[in-house]
Amino acid sequence: MESHLDKLFESEPKPVVWVEGIIGCGKTTLTKTISRILNFRAIYEPVNLELLEMFYKDQDRWAFAMQIDLLHRRFALQKLGSFESITGKGVVIDRGLPGDRVFAKMLYTAGKMDRIEWAIYERAYSVMTNSLIPPSIIIYMEVTPENAQQRIANRDRKAERGDLVPLAYLQELERGYLDLLSEIESAYPAWSRGMKVVKLPFNTAEETYESRNKAVELVQALL
Repeated sequence: MESHLDKLFESEPKPVVWVEGIIGCGKTTLTKTISRILNFRAIYEPVNLELLEMFYKDQDRWAFAMQIDLLHRRFALQKLGSFESITGKGVVIDRGLPGDRVFAKMLYTAGKMDRIEWAIYERAYSVMTNSLIPPSIIIYMEVTPENAQQRIANRDRKAERGDLVPLAYLQELERGYLDLLSEIESAYPAWSRGMKVVKLPFNTAEETYESRNKAVELVQALL
């Protein structure tokens, strides 16, 4: 006799979408748009505002705690997303685990995480990425660091004041993301083989309108 659990796994896995980009690019808004129009499960970035503010004030003290906390929170949410996908529900994720690693690697390179902390992070990251369903598509939102900084100022989140998120930080973050996308497109990490990366511009109002529609069309084509 077929069980309820058997029926859950009868259908083909539904798409898993990662929305990526630097702070202030509008990932949450695009995630909401795709979720609303296509009836996908939306998984948003986990935020510990208290720890985030502590981190921005003293990165040397809180860098590792911040990144390992975010990594575990994000992994738990994305495991849920993997289950949703294999049981017939499309999923759109506001920043995947590799995006989290961009931030962590920046901190390690800057000397804010030591060699042992980085090794701990990397071991956890490797185990986690290899146990998740890879995304059907990655949508990278192209926004200049200057525009992102202005948007951060406009949304006025306490932990993201302009003095805590300087332009140089956003510029470095953009470089880290472009390196990540280059690795994925070259299939350097084993989990990224065959993965589709689409870069869409979101700098002006016109670009944002057109790119949101394009993003929805790209995901809809996967159904």
